[in-house]
Amino acid sequence: MEIRLRLTVILLVLFSVFSLVPASAHAETAAAAASLQPFLEKAITAFNHDHGVDIKGVYGASGNLARQIEAGAPFDIFLSADEKWARYVEGKGLLDDEPLPFAAMPLVLWQGGNEEPSPALLQSGNMKVAIANPETAPFGRMAKEYLQAEGFLTKIEQDGRLILCGDVLKTALAASSGGADLAIIPLSIALRLGEGKWIKLDTPPQTLFGALVKGRKTALIEEFWKYLRSSDAESFMDEFGFLPVRP
Repeated sequence: MEIRLRLTVILLVLFSVFSLVPASAHAETAAAAASLQPFLEKAITAFNHDHGVDIKGVYGASGNLARQIEAGAPFDIFLSADEKWARYVEGKGLLDDEPLPFAAMPLVLWQGGNEEPSPALLQSGNMKVAIANPETAPFGRMAKEYLQAEGFLTKIEQDGRLILCGDVLKTALAASSGGADLAIIPLSIALRLGEGKWIKLDTPPQTLFGALVKGRKTALIEEFWKYLRSSDAESFMDEFGFLPVRP
C-alpha cells in the first residue's frame, strides 16, 4: 500500500512539472519541389544559422505536395516547380497571398559517363529515357512536351523506352544507377549528381512560384520567404543553376 502511494505521489509530481512546460511552437516547414532541394538545403541551413531557428524542408513532386496541402498537411510555405500547382492550391483557398515567381531553371539532357549527350541519342532504339511523372512533376511535364515537340515521344513510347519516375530526384537516381541511359531533368539536379555529362535543351527555362500557406503565416516564415527572394540567397541559386526572378 505504501509503495503504491509513493508511486501515485511521484506520478502527480511529474504531471505537475510537465504541465508547466509550455508546448513548443510548430516547426516551420517548407514544402518544395524536388528540383529545389540542392539550393534550398543550403539556403535553409544559412537562414537557420543566422536566425537561430530550425526551418525544415520537405521535397517531392509539386502536384503531390499540393494535394498534401489540400489534405491538411502542416506546411507553412509552398514552393512549386511551376505556376500551375501554385494556382491549384490558391484556387482551393489555401494560400495566404498570390503566388509569386522567384526563380527559373533550365531543362537538361543528362547521360552517365564522360561523353556529352546529344538530343539525337533520344532517337536511338536502345536508349532508355527517364523523366519525372508528367502528371505531378512540372519538369516531367516539361520533358514530355519537349520530346513531343521534337518528334521523339511517339517512337520512345512505342519502343517501351520511356521510364517514368515519381519526381526529378528519383529520375536522376534511376539514370545514375543504370535504370535508364538518359535523363531529362532540371539543371539543379544534374549539378547535384556530380557525375555524367549534360547539355541544356532548347526550351525556355521553367519558372518556379511560391507562396505562404493560409493560416500558417508567422513572422519567421514570412522573413524566410523574403530571404529566398533576396540577393542574400542568390549565391546558393547560382551554385545550382537557378536564375533569380523578380515579380
